[in-house]
Amino acid sequence: MFCRNIWLAKLTGSGPNYRPQKICRKILLAQVERNLLQINFFHTGITAACKTFAKRTNVTQRLKFRSVALASSQLAPVHVIHGVQLEPHHVIRKRSIDQPLRILIVYDESVYRLDTDKFSLINNTILPEAVRFWEQALMVRQTKEIIRLNRKCESSQVFVKNSMTYCIDSCKPITLCGEVQVPPDHLDVCRVCNSTGQDCHEDPNTTAGSGISNADFVFYVSALQSERCHKGLTVAYAAHCQQEAGLDRPIAGHANLCPDSISTKPQELQTLLSTVKHEILHALGFSVSLYAFFRNDDGSPRTPRKPDTGKPYLNEKFQIHQWSDETIRKVVRTDWAVRDGTINRTIDMFVTPRVVKEVRDHFNCQKLEGAELEDQGGEGTALTHWEKRVLENEAMTGTHTQSSAFSRITLALMEDSGWYRANYSMASPLTWGRNLGCNFAMRSCKEWITSNTLKGRSIHPFCAKVKRDPLQTECTDDRSSVALCNLVRHVAPLPTQYQNFDSLAHVPVGEEGFYGGSVSLADHCPYIQEFTWRSKNVVVRGSQCQFEDNNPKPEKNFALESYGPNSKCFDHSENMWEERSCRQTREWQHWGSGCYQYRCDHGRLHIMIANKSYECFFAGQKLNVQLMAEGWLHRGAVICPSCKDVCNSVFERRGERCKVSEDAPPDSFYPRDELKCSGASTPHIRGLLSSFVLLTMAFTASTSVSRLYS
Repeated sequence: MFCRNIWLAKLTGSGPNYRPQKICRKILLAQVERNLLQINFFHTGITAACKTFAKRTNVTQRLKFRSVALASSQLAPVHVIHGVQLEPHHVIRKRSIDQPLRILIVYDESVYRLDTDKFSLINNTILPEAVRFWEQALMVRQTKEIIRLNRKCESSQVFVKNSMTYCIDSCKPITLCGEVQVPPDHLDVCRVCNSTGQDCHEDPNTTAGSGISNADFVFYVSALQSERCHKGLTVAYAAHCQQEAGLDRPIAGHANLCPDSISTKPQELQTLLSTVKHEILHALGFSVSLYAFFRNDDGSPRTPRKPDTGKPYLNEKFQIHQWSDETIRKVVRTDWAVRDGTINRTIDMFVTPRVVKEVRDHFNCQKLEGAELEDQGGEGTALTHWEKRVLENEAMTGTHTQSSAFSRITLALMEDSGWYRANYSMASPLTWGRNLGCNFAMRSCKEWITSNTLKGRSIHPFCAKVKRDPLQTECTDDRSSVALCNLVRHVAPLPTQYQNFDSLAHVPVGEEGFYGGSVSLADHCPYIQEFTWRSKNVVVRGSQCQFEDNNPKPEKNFALESYGPNSKCFDHSENMWEERSCRQTREWQHWGSGCYQYRCDHGRLHIMIANKSYECFFAGQKLNVQLMAEGWLHRGAVICPSCKDVCNSVFERRGERCKVSEDAPPDSFYPRDELKCSGASTPHIRGLLSSFVLLTMAFTASTSVSRLYS
């Protein structure tokens, strides 16, 4: 053993305040305890789907849908330590849930070995912001006593007497929380009994540490490139590791950040931040291993307890504590539409009171039984995330595919745990499925797509456009990104319950069963999704409009796009963009939408193209563009959306409103450049070029189980 300064970082306010504490301990680079959760930057199904595209230049690039696979830890009961003593049950129950949650971050030695840039990002931005978010979003019954965590027993069996946990004969010399050795100062004494449960006493060879004060939850963070980090694909994994005795609230947890997968690129910051927030929430309560411990508002258990241990009954088959149907209930959907017929489908619904209210209000469906839980992904994903088909970009679904939102529904679940009160002002707006009614929330996407198509209505938020050449992009619903319909051909027919099309344009009759969305957790329902361009497995640029780093190189910016904080996605017309010089004409096969700066001024939307202002007079107006840039005359068109779609919130803050639509002025009203060539006319060389990187993009898809994390 040797002494080393370990810094306990208490993250509060606008940044961390460090409290050094000298601790003598053995540095242990522990193996990952089994069943911890892990996260991948790209959903494995999409990784397999996105192949190298055919080359038209000497640059080989790949397009990947933007997707991060998420999963929760499903720890076996023997890996979670229960019964941390704080205050008597009857005292805690009487206390109001009105104090902001206080999270103490404890860094493992490995965190300080991160590269300077990565350490700075994690220490100064990611962890402070993630912790601050949950400290503001959740309130608890304040912990007034010092926290001393229980020691790990040598045996998996324990005795419980007077709410105290006793090991059989001895405690382990080291107690781990995930991969981090819990500092001795954080541990209580070792309590032991003999094998018959007699002679129970405190082990005189151990002493209680000084403990943790002014905190409600302690989160141990390591940064080890462990086997679970999978050669750079895994970003992080986490779990809770100890629960307090009074109300079973998780009181300690752990996360490991994979050093090789931490990106410091600005365009990946929000994904990393959302990932860490997601991780923390699993440890705080959103976990299949914790549902059975949920409490009613008065502190009484939602699930019946065993009289001898006070814990919920154990499901021997799945090795988890079994919750009651007052928390999660099975519901059978009859007449679930699939290709060529219907089936019965059984789903698991979260049916606690606040969750039911919020999910009904969101979908505008008052007969909805509750919020549907994920049924795919296996251990660590199923049941511990929201169903991707129903709540696509909710941050607590099993894979992040685009801008994620921690919605009121997720905060309601945390409040229904009985451990927290939620500050709903911290919830992010969730647009997916909002006000689309019971047919959307309670029926298959196949039925939604088919019935709306027959009625001539939009199939939003789903899509039915097979990815093919030429590549034609669209915009996400909130216009934050250029996107593609993720409908692809799979290598084998999809399972019957995931076959969602009777017919598809450009698909031979009889092959419809091969086609589906590339995200398996969404039941292969296809939808518009962000993506990234990659070269040699390195991101060249993404499709999110807000990041300047996503700007294409000037020589490849055929549609005169401009990415940045004041940019949104706007649709192009049905015609390809064209570039013309005095010697050559080029048509770009990749088109359909692009990111442009905009402003809301004098009651109208103004789209900025190559620093020229194009004023929109009505939704659907075609703005014809003919401008010089980089020695080329660029010709194309951008379609105006509704003014209210983009500018309504801006004008409301100013006390203004969008003007009534009126006829557009003639083309001469807008900027227009001409190509001027000196000397004799030279015959044009005409060619077709594809994508901003001169590539013909094509890909296939195959199904795969998402990797998991906490």
